[in-house]
Amino acid sequence: MAECEAIIERLYPELERRLAKVKPDLLIARQGVKLKFNDFQLTTQEHVWPRLSKDDLITTARKTWNERRGGRGVRLVGLHVTLLDPQLERQLLLGL
Repeated sequence: MAECEAIIERLYPELERRLAKVKPDLLIARQGVKLKFNDFQLTTQEHVWPRLSKDDLITTARKTWNERRGGRGVRLVGLHVTLLDPQLERQLLLGL
């Protein structure tokens, strides 16, 4: 798991930089982690989270690692976010 955390530490600044280009406030709808195992099976764990958070991504990765790895080696670690839907944001703002 230490290697997985180190990879997240390396990937996170790039994700943050890319997100800041399109969403400077870093507000998101969801964030998650993908793990590809040495048998080429892929698992994704994501959940609703309002703002990009490295600590939350590491916690999610640790949970996924412990619950889904099953002793398999990990060959790929990925991070992703889902942006808020602008239409939904607009509707929510109109209600204020």
